[in-house]
Amino acid sequence: MKELITALIIMIIFTASAFAQEVKYIEAPKFDGEFYLYGEPDKADVEFEQWYEIEGRGQFVRNVKVPTLIPYLPQPENSNGAAIIIAPGGAFLHHTFGSGGYEAAEWFRSQGFAAFILKYRVEETPRGEEDYQAYIAEKMAGYRAGGLSWNYAPATPDYAFEDVNAAVKLIRERAQEFHIKPGKIGIVGFSAGALMAVYNAESAPDECKADFIASIYGQLVMREMPDKLPPMFAAMSSDDELSGQSGFEIIQAWQKRGIVELHLYGQGGHNFGMGHEPFTNYLWPTEFMAWLRMLGIINAQSPSKRLSCSNLVYLISPLVINLAGWCM
Repeated sequence: MKELITALIIMIIFTASAFAQEVKYIEAPKFDGEFYLYGEPDKADVEFEQWYEIEGRGQFVRNVKVPTLIPYLPQPENSNGAAIIIAPGGAFLHHTFGSGGYEAAEWFRSQGFAAFILKYRVEETPRGEEDYQAYIAEKMAGYRAGGLSWNYAPATPDYAFEDVNAAVKLIRERAQEFHIKPGKIGIVGFSAGALMAVYNAESAPDECKADFIASIYGQLVMREMPDKLPPMFAAMSSDDELSGQSGFEIIQAWQKRGIVELHLYGQGGHNFGMGHEPFTNYLWPTEFMAWLRMLGIINAQSPSKRLSCSNLVYLISPLVINLAGWCM
């Protein structure tokens, strides 16, 4: 376990910087339809998790012992037949439930997906805030002394890997209930969650393997890979202090084993969630949708829906240029 967590030094730096801001602990939210991955748990384990808010950054949860799926389901008549499992980031120390959690789930539901936030198990940490910050500081000091390389490939803890695999299998088994097709289940992972998505694609048994994945600002360091891989969509910022510096070996390897699409945005840093202006990373959700339509995972939009204002500009511009030429 020490080796697994050591590999996440940079993610831990982000965690520590978040806790440098004001933290407000809150009651655990209640989610309609939330269900356990492994049957009814011990009540004490459920109550062990800690929820808190950081101003301007949304909600977080740590000390998760009991993995669950939180469903965001469209009306059956609006379903596109596909499911998205959302794996939040947080260095396997906590979950970031803001843009890479609630916002993502709401957006995917609005597009007709059966969306599920995966609250997977994370490392057990000191319960007191001061003790937790001291714990993180001690980790950071040890990691810096070790001189880890940017190109060190982080490993997904076994328990998190088990949870994402179990989530895929469970949703596939209940596909009819959720009005989806069992061969159209994807994972959209953010940061640490992106590592889980990639490991699922590379290593999960067939019954637990997603049909497509999205790695959103996850490291793309080369590892041992099978001969065949499901389609992968990857998005990150070139100035990302973590993932933008880790290279793209995995993209080149994926090209030989499956379908891969990489979107490298000029700016935006790490942890941009669903994206935000003025950076162009806010485009990735719609580009991801276009990619899924290209693959036939979801149906193409009708021409009337595709004709947006921006598309109209592209259609009209050549006519304007030609008319200008004729008038000269």
